Amino acid sequence: MENKYTAYILAGGKSQRMGSDKGLLMLNGKTFVSHIYEALEPIVGTNIVVITANPDYDSLGFTRIEDLIDDKGPVGGIYTALKHSKTKFNFILSVDAPLVSTDLLQWLADNHEDSYMMTQVQVGDKASPLIAIYDRSCKAAFGEHMAGKQLMLRKVIEDLTHQTLIVPEKWSQQVQNINTPEEYKKIQ
Repeated sequence: MENKYTAYILAGGKSQRMGSDKGLLMLNGKTFVSHIYEALEPIVGTNIVVITANPDYDSLGFTRIEDLIDDKGPVGGIYTALKHSKTKFNFILSVDAPLVSTDLLQWLADNHEDSYMMTQVQVGDKASPLIAIYDRSCKAAFGEHMAGKQLMLRKVIEDLTHQTLIVPEKWSQQVQNINTPEEYKKIQ
């Protein structure tokens, strides 16, 4: 599967609620971004790219690129990933989901149907488009939305043929986003 996928970790957010760069926060002796990288590696090898302008990530040894267009949020990050990608399918994960496991991500890959442009996971009534697989062909839709200054990720997804997978209960805690100091404290 290594050559079928590229994985992108979006770490370009401003982390305003957290107060510091979420990807560099520590959890069990490793950064958030390292946890996600290690969950992806058995599936995609080292075909993993971190998207951020923060040079502090360079010390971790990961491949890093910057957004093609600044300040476009997740829509801009996904656009950058899909423009950069050489593979048809691409894992897109937000750096604020450090609890994801290889098992959950392998399940996502195994259940993704190639006929869909995008497959996301869902727990309860909350879909997670930043724990997802995107077809590289989606970049046109992302480019159009950015050109029209429409930066709501859910609106872009409405324009894509997409699939939503309900996460099995045993992995449901892995999908949570850690965005505030309170949420960070809870997982430590």
